[in-house]
Amino acid sequence: GRRKWFEFDQVFDPSTTQEQVFEEAKPLATSVLDGYNVCIFAYGQTGSGKTHTMAGTAADPGMNTRVLRELFQIREERVGEYAINISLAITEIYNETVRDLLNPSSKKLDVKQNTDGSCGVPGLLEENVKCVDDVMNCIARASKNRSVACTDMNEQSSRSHSIVTVRTQCTLKGSNTYIGKIHLIDLAGSENTNKSGVTGQGMKEAQNINKSLSALGDVIQSLVAKTPHTPYRNSKLTMMLKDSLGGDSKTLMIVCTSPAQFNACESISSLNFAARARNVELGKAKRNVAG
Repeated sequence: GRRKWFEFDQVFDPSTTQEQVFEEAKPLATSVLDGYNVCIFAYGQTGSGKTHTMAGTAADPGMNTRVLRELFQIREERVGEYAINISLAITEIYNETVRDLLNPSSKKLDVKQNTDGSCGVPGLLEENVKCVDDVMNCIARASKNRSVACTDMNEQSSRSHSIVTVRTQCTLKGSNTYIGKIHLIDLAGSENTNKSGVTGQGMKEAQNINKSLSALGDVIQSLVAKTPHTPYRNSKLTMMLKDSLGGDSKTLMIVCTSPAQFNACESISSLNFAARARNVELGKAKRNVAG
């Protein structure tokens, strides 16, 4: 067959450890303490390893835990000169509904645009975390509340986009305060419903997942083409990521692909998506200093 070449900033083979992936993203993630907005998200078909990359397991944690550990480590190192506050919110977008995983309730949450152009979710619980144990407790609570289902492609298929949002406030004693935010996102898997064998409710979930991922594709396409209007409002996911994708934030996409021949078609599709995303020119990242 015809060879197709892709060019990315980094390629990780199957033997790569979680630590190596984190090391690649670490400078980006820790710049949140200098007042930058950062977004790291995992994209790919169902069963390709996104949840493993972002959440990992207790024995082999992924990006979420490692980033927070690193932030606390830096806080310890800077304790004499900086005061650093860290808070955590964990949400999921399930069937186009925003759910607070730390404080589940029937209250309807929505993504709203703030006057400064950033997006937020009014009424979302943000928990102040003082140490890594607090973080682990929050993550354990949230994962109990996340929507997962068993499909033919993946026995623990995430049926929602999971978003861990860390806000930091870093004050240099006697000087400026820098306010940063990092979104760590495990997207739900793009899915070929013929292969995953879902029906009924599962089919509805898959349609919503595919719809929001195609909305993400449309936004990325529009950013590449620099069209005057970018369709962020077409899904909750793209609204939530508005200030990360089109703003002055630093954004990293980790694309997970399956090595199986059976999934070659989906893998090519993920790589094409990644190649498009790589052509998005974000504005210059700017530091947020508290007035």
